[in-house]
Amino acid sequence: NRRLQEMLQTMCRARGAELCPTDDRYCIDNGAMIAQAGWEMLRVGQVTELSQSGITQRYRTDEVEVTWRD
Repeated sequence: NRRLQEMLQTMCRARGAELCPTDDRYCIDNGAMIAQAGWEMLRVGQVTELSQSGITQRYRTDEVEVTWRD
């Protein structure tokens, strides 16, 4: 988890973003992290039709298109 946060911090700095890691109590709960990302997307009106949805375990964090950030 620490190494992942270091890598994310590097990616955020390179993109002018701020990393806001969650409280350690939730770092092991992928459901909470997925729910937060989903909330951010819904908040700005980004909705994906179920038929257009997909799941992959190999999705890289640096390949995520962040469209909900100001």
